Amino acid sequence: MMANLDGVDIRTMLQLEADLTDQTLDGFIGFIREHYGLANIAYLCPSFPGRSVLDPYAHMTYSEAWTEHYKAHKYTFIDPAVTVGARSVLPVDWARLSREGKKVQRLFGEAKDAGVGHQGLTIPVRGPTNSHWALFVATSSESDPEWSGRRYELMRDLVHVAHYVHQRAFQLHAKELPVDLNVVTKREIEALEWSAEGKTLEDIAILMRISAETVKSHLDSARFKLQAINRVHAVTKAIRAGLIR
Repeated sequence: MMANLDGVDIRTMLQLEADLTDQTLDGFIGFIREHYGLANIAYLCPSFPGRSVLDPYAHMTYSEAWTEHYKAHKYTFIDPAVTVGARSVLPVDWARLSREGKKVQRLFGEAKDAGVGHQGLTIPVRGPTNSHWALFVATSSESDPEWSGRRYELMRDLVHVAHYVHQRAFQLHAKELPVDLNVVTKREIEALEWSAEGKTLEDIAILMRISAETVKSHLDSARFKLQAINRVHAVTKAIRAGLIR
C-alpha cells in the first residue's frame, strides 16, 4: 500500500512546525521524498523578491551536478515540465507532455541519465497573493504500470504538500500568513480533539452523534482554516495554538 499523508505522525509535524528555517524546509522535502519513495522533489519559486525564472528560490533534491548543468544550458526555457506547468492551474503529468524536438529529447535523456527520474508531476501553486507563484515537482523512476497505478493518489496528496511548502517559503521570505483561530468552530475543535486521541471517523461520529461524512467535513474545514496539509498537521497546529490539549 502506498504511503499517504495520514501516515505522518504528530511528533514529526510538531518538530517541523517548531523550527522553520530553509534547512528544516529542506529536511521536510527530503522527508516527503522518502515517505513516498520518490526519486526527487523540487520546489521552485521565481516570484520572491530578487528572484527570476533563471534563478528561482529553490529547494531541490537533484544532484548539484545536474542543477548546474540545467542552469548552464538554460533548460528552463525549453523544459515542458516548467513551461507547461507555469501556464497551468492543474497538476501536469509528464507522461502527457510533448517531447518533440531535439533539444527537448536531449533534455529528458540527460535528465534520465542524471537520475532525475523519467516519470514526474509538476504542480503549479498560486498565492497567497496573485503575484506569488511557484512550481512543485515530484519525479519517480518507476515503470509505466507502477506509475500509472499510483499517480492519481500521489497527486492528491502532493497538492496539499505543494501548498504547504509554498506557504512556509512565503513565511520565510515574504511575510507570515495569519491564521485566525476564531474561525475554527467548537464542533471542529471537538472533532480535532477526538482525532488527537487516535479515534477514527466512525468512532468520532458515534461520540459526536453525527455522521462520519459530517465528521470528515468538520476535520477538512478545520484543516483548511489552520492552513494544514492533512488532519495530523491540523491536530498539530491546534495543539500548538492551544485550541486543544
